Amino acid sequence: MFLSFLLGLAAGYVAPIAEPHVKKAVEDVFDVDIAVEHSQYDMLTLLLLLGLVALVLGFLGTVWALPLLVGAFLGVFGKQFYAALTNKTIRTGERRD
Repeated sequence: MFLSFLLGLAAGYVAPIAEPHVKKAVEDVFDVDIAVEHSQYDMLTLLLLLGLVALVLGFLGTVWALPLLVGAFLGVFGKQFYAALTNKTIRTGERRD
């Protein structure tokens, strides 16, 4: 279970790094000019990495979907969460309650 979490975390962390390579591979393999947004390539990269991790875990015999997805979520958004939690910005002005 913990291995699923760690590999999901790694897949989520590596997804933005691997996205340009996946984009180039898709454009080279499918020689068609399709208008695809940047976020769609991010999603494709994450799905490919999660599929690869699930395949590896399947060969090992321990596939846990929930820790895999939670790890991927934290891998993708972990830096933003950490920055939001450690940022000590004091807003000035009136409160809106």
